Amino acid sequence: MSHERFYSRINGPTLHRVNSVRWLDEVSPRHLAGGGDPRHVTEYLLASGWSNHSVPGFPHVLLESPDHHLHLTLEPQPDPHHAWWCIHPAENRAWSAQFGSHTPVEMIAGFTDALDSPAPQPDMGLWGLAAHRGWTLLRNGKERAAVSPDETALLSLVPSISESPQWRWTVQVSAPLPEGERRRIWNASIDETAPATALAGFVTALTEPGTLLRGEGQIPALAFGYLDSYRSAVTPEQHRRRHLQRLEAARRPGSPDPSPPAPPPSRGLPRHRKHR
Repeated sequence: MSHERFYSRINGPTLHRVNSVRWLDEVSPRHLAGGGDPRHVTEYLLASGWSNHSVPGFPHVLLESPDHHLHLTLEPQPDPHHAWWCIHPAENRAWSAQFGSHTPVEMIAGFTDALDSPAPQPDMGLWGLAAHRGWTLLRNGKERAAVSPDETALLSLVPSISESPQWRWTVQVSAPLPEGERRRIWNASIDETAPATALAGFVTALTEPGTLLRGEGQIPALAFGYLDSYRSAVTPEQHRRRHLQRLEAARRPGSPDPSPPAPPPSRGLPRHRKHR
């Protein structure tokens, strides 16, 4: 393909070009791993029958679901804290899900994958799931929240600031600074009226305690000092093959997603360590 002749992030480090990727790191906590390769989301949807309506020459991705009921937009913004990803109904804005640039694509995929192949919701409910995975539950009147074990992620259910009286789920990921301030890393917002299975898929992926795989240069500098990363035993070629298996499963309706479990703890030397 012609794009392979260009020096571009589309050619590496990515899910497809492994020649320039020397290793992969296992990063935890996973909400600090950075966005990753967006094709983990977009190529899966395309393989599932979504259509591409992107405008040539403009830096965005526009996808529409096979039944024409849903739209996905990925558009870089000048402010990395603004929503880069947005999923909503095509005909009306009864609900929307928005994710910032550093939201791990595996978490966005937890939402978008369940739009096509609904996953069962956890029996214990979303708050119970978070608590079971070590998140601390908080409550203030009708508002509810859960804080990640490392205290850098806050999952909340809060009133919407729009005119319609509805609630929305939000995620705020930030790192502590001196004098009690916080350094924002990424935000997400999902209206409570969004499909319940998709919301459950996102929260499940968010609170999963396992690591995420990242290539060189994919971890945001804002997160350094608050994460652990180790050289992974998974090779770039193995990671690419897993992605291709995931796409093949999407092309076969009814087949399970072969996405592998989180990689086992690495025995390699640490590359980045949290502040202690």
